[in-house]
This record gives sequence, structure tokens and C-alpha cells, in this order.
Amino acid sequence: MAPLALLLVALCTLDAEEKFASAEMRARTGAIERAPMSFRAAGLYWRGEGAARIRVSADAAHWTAWLDAPVEYDVDGFHASDVISFGRPARYLHVEAPGGEVRVVVIDPGDTEDAGRRAPLGRSAETPRIVSRADWGCTPEACAASSPPSYTTVTHLVVHHSAGNNTAADWAAVVRSIWILHVRGNGWNDIGYNYLIDPNGVLYEGRAGGDGVLGAHFSGVNSGTMGVCVMGTYSTVAATEAALEALRALLVWQAAKWKIDPGGRSLHASSGLELNHISGHRDAGLSPRATSTTECPGNAVYAALPQLRRDVRALAEGSCPLRIDRSYRCASAEAQTLDAAVTLPEGCTLDVRSRAAWISAATEQGMTRLALQSNPDAVRAGTVAVNGQTISIAQAAAGQPAPPCVDFRGVVSAAFDERPVVPGALISLIGENLASTEAKADTWPDELDGVSVRVNGWPIPLVYVSPSQINAQLPAATNTGSNRLQVISNGAASPERLFWVTEAVPSILAVDGAAASGSTIGVYLTGAGSPSLPRAATPGVITAWESVEGLAGVMRAGVRLPDSLTPGEYELAITIGGVTSSPALIRVPSP
Repeated sequence: MAPLALLLVALCTLDAEEKFASAEMRARTGAIERAPMSFRAAGLYWRGEGAARIRVSADAAHWTAWLDAPVEYDVDGFHASDVISFGRPARYLHVEAPGGEVRVVVIDPGDTEDAGRRAPLGRSAETPRIVSRADWGCTPEACAASSPPSYTTVTHLVVHHSAGNNTAADWAAVVRSIWILHVRGNGWNDIGYNYLIDPNGVLYEGRAGGDGVLGAHFSGVNSGTMGVCVMGTYSTVAATEAALEALRALLVWQAAKWKIDPGGRSLHASSGLELNHISGHRDAGLSPRATSTTECPGNAVYAALPQLRRDVRALAEGSCPLRIDRSYRCASAEAQTLDAAVTLPEGCTLDVRSRAAWISAATEQGMTRLALQSNPDAVRAGTVAVNGQTISIAQAAAGQPAPPCVDFRGVVSAAFDERPVVPGALISLIGENLASTEAKADTWPDELDGVSVRVNGWPIPLVYVSPSQINAQLPAATNTGSNRLQVISNGAASPERLFWVTEAVPSILAVDGAAASGSTIGVYLTGAGSPSLPRAATPGVITAWESVEGLAGVMRAGVRLPDSLTPGEYELAITIGGVTSSPALIRVPSP
């Protein structure tokens, strides 16, 4: 990292001067600092808790609004933001950034000819159309690398946001700004992401080197990953459909290239975590090897990842989609046979292969039959591949019964929403052997009828247990991103599982009151998250918001329906932090 002094950074070449201008300065609490050059974007580096803030001015009299700069990663002991763009056509000269001394890299990325150019997308597993580095202004002469690229075998695809503006007249200039910040501010060899996507759905080549080039994007545990940045901030707003379409096309292509099951999960060796093959940046945070934690890719994009995985898998499978009803199984130590129901369209081929010597796999009458040898030793785990998808089997140690078993996607909201769960909300655990009998409680104990659930090693409150389902409350202090979960049932512990947490995923539990034009109805929901997040109802307006006594994690929204609502059926949905609930059907009767 460059020294903390006012420093005009040397430009790559004279020909690239207009598009690659940057300088470094310091901003101190209570002081208005003049930059050594005019600029349109900046990146911040600071120490201390929480986000940094910045505002800028062209004349030290008229200022932009204060802009928050959340922590995106750590660099040499400093928290670092990603690029903050201040827009066009203004060029700024003055900086104010309170909260102690802040290192600021100011950037002028220049202008792009034909900035509105769009590269059309490919389809299926074809290579999407990509704006090359040269086309966004990063020729080998302008962006000379300080060292050759390194390469990795990709096992996981990681999604990011840039935490910058969601609108820009020149997105190629934003890409150049990110390159400048990553190389001149962070001291990296190249831009950190392998690919970038703008809100118009244009896909840009990121780090140079081609397939498998190792990026710098996953909190220091980058081996085995490909990183794609959806440019913009998606903490409280959803990504555009054009950006998501481009993201799907890129992930289909990359999953096919690296023979990755888009809907599966496996060990990511660098982090030591069993991660979804399509993950978010924040998922690295639980790893002790990670260099930082982050909210990236933002609540709205993170909550969209489960559907994205399903979409990408469906596109990859084409006309032969495979469904496995129970893809995670737990067994006792004795020799036995397990049947896994699979669904595949007629005329499609089923390929079943065991990846463990103690499991034999075969297909009989549409059923995948797994024959397990007896286990003479300690707990063991194995997998069976079915058309590229995975069935995971955990077998108990010698002499032990089958342990509690949480399904592959078995940690969901109490409304059975398969998106990430939310701190403080009601959750349900789905699986087998979870309890010996059914039991309920009114007092939310940490243990109920010999059953407890631990999240990151700590017990959580329970309200209901049964052999196939547990209802509990996720603590409000639970970290977003990856978390560990384990069920202990009558002394037997389940295999430890990862599950995923985000800031808000509203899930409607029930609706009460008579729906009519101009009437107010009650909507009960879980997964509302922080009360500071923006929320809205469609159709209607939220007029009341309150917790429900006796139901931890449940909120009641009063929704006033439009005066213009005519008789008929309507889908009512609640949106919080850019994430929309599944709709609840309401019916307005005829008068």
C-alpha cells in the first residue's frame, strides 16, 4: 500500500492519462481537504468500527449528501470501501470524511466513446458476449501487470456487488474506476473480479488471463473461485432483471465449463467451508482463514441466490431436469439399504455413481438404491452422484444409531421459504431422526424433550420438536452469511451443517380482516429484519407495524388497500430491504 501522504499516482502511459488519472490524499475529522486533482470517484481506507462516510464538493460551498462507505474487505490492516462514484458531469475538488483519519484515493476514469454500447447475451451454456478489457479501456499498455497471473481450478462461483452507485451514464468508466482503486489503492496486480455486470445487463471482462485466472475478491480465500460483481449497491433495492439475466447467462456458462452442479454444495478447500457452488461474498466470513467480513453482495442479491441456483441448474439441465427428494441422509452403523426417490422425464438417461467404497449405488424402477456396508469404526461421510447432483450420506460410528439429520435445504423460515433465514425470526428445521416424539413449549426453552439446537456452538430457543421438524427462534445477534448448526437429540449429535442468514426475507404466515376497497387488513409475517429497512406493500400502503405478543419473531403489518380496488382476486406481497415475499392471495368480494 502506498504511504499515507498526498501523492499524485503516476499514470500508466501518457496515452492512457485521460482514462486512468488518480491521486492519494488524507481527510481528517472536521477538515475540508482540497484534492490534488479534480475527480469523479473515490475509494476510502480507514481503521475503527463500522462504515466510513464521505461527501464532496466542486467549490467547498455546495456539497453532495453524505454517502456511507461500508467495509468491503481489509487491506494491510485498513478497512476498504469499493468505488464510490459521484456522477457526471460534475468534477469535484474537495473532500470531507469524518471519523478519524481516512485515506482517500480520488479517481478520474475519463469518458468512454459509445458509452451506451451493449453486448448481447448468449444462451444456454454458450459463451456470453463480453466487453473485452481493451474495449473498456484497459489495454495491455494502459494496464501493464506487475506480475504474471496465477491460475486455479474453479469449484465455486462467487457473486458480489460493488457497493457503488446504481446509476451511471458511463459504466465502462465505473469499471476503470474499480481497476484504478484495486491496483493503485489496494496495491493488487489487477482488478479483483473475474467479471463485472452493469445494471443494463452488459458483461465486462475483469482480471486478465482468461479461464481459471485467480482473482482477489473472496476475503483472501480466493483459490477455487470465480468472482462476478453486479455493479451497484443492493442492500435495500433489488438488482435489475437485465443484470440478473446476464448473471444467469454467465453462471450457466461457467458451471458448464467447470462441470459444477449449480444447485449443489461441496467443500471449498481454501476457506474450509462446505459452500453452495453459487455463493455470495459474505459466505467466506465464517472461515478463520478469511481476512475480513462483509455484507456483500447486499441483502437483495443474497436473498435472490437460491432462485438463481434453481434457474441456472434448470438452464444447464435443459429438457432433462432431475429432482432428488431427499439429498442428505443419515444412517446407523449397521449394513442397510436406503432408497432415494428421483424424478427424471421419460427418455432421459440416469447416471448413478458412488464416490465412496462403502456405498453401492444402483437404479431400480425409478428409485436410486443405496446399499451401505456396516461401519466398524468412527463416523464417516460419503456421496453418490446422480446426473451430476449429489446425495450425501453420513453414517454413525460402530454400535451407534442413526444421528439426527437436517436435510440439504432443511433450515427455512417458519413460512417454509427456502431463501436465507433472518436474525430474530422463526425458523424451521426439516429432516429425520430430529426427536423421538412430538413436544411443544410455551416458554421457549433451550432444550425440549431431550432436544437442543446449537448455532455456532450456542443453544437457541425452541418451541416445537418432532421426528421430522423443529421450530425455533434464530437469535437476533446471528451473523449474516454462513453459520453452523447442529442438532443434539437424546445425546446423539447431527453432522454439523452450514446454513445461510441475511438481513430481511419477508415471509407471509397469514392474513386477517375483510379485504375491500379502502379497508385495512392485517398481514402476519416473519423474516422482517431490522425496523430501519425500507418496507412496502403491493397493493396498498403499510399503515401499522407491530410485534405480535407471544409469537417471537412475528410481525403484524396493517395494510390499507387502495380505494380503487375492484372486486376480484389479488396477490398481496410485502417488500423489505429490496426483497419481496411470496404472494398471499386476497379476495375482494362483489358488493
